[in-house]
Amino acid sequence: MKDIGIGVDIERIERFQKLEIIKNKNFFEKIYTKAEINYCFSKDNPAPCLAVRFAGKEAIVKALGDLVSLKEPIDYKKIEILDKEYGAPEVKILDDNFSLFRAAISLSHCDDRAIAFAIITKDK
Repeated sequence: MKDIGIGVDIERIERFQKLEIIKNKNFFEKIYTKAEINYCFSKDNPAPCLAVRFAGKEAIVKALGDLVSLKEPIDYKKIEILDKEYGAPEVKILDDNFSLFRAAISLSHCDDRAIAFAIITKDK
């Protein structure tokens, strides 16, 4: 088994630009935790926030898949990405099957793209 898994993902912010919380409730409830939804929709423009967290979840899934053989991907709602007090993103994997895994993530976005890079390690 490997000691480290890596993953990266890039998303078009435009995909998230016109998503409305009421009309797209099923999508939001499938992908994001309540805390993530509240955080992103507290912004004047939630699209970059939503896009970069989606990219982050994709990067985490890829990193986990690089580290261990997954029969099926982890549920996106079991991955929570919120900012710490000083603004750096923090990942919590909310699945007991992955309690020994630690994740580090870097998120960034610009005019039209959001990108995430994740590293996963397993405690020994």
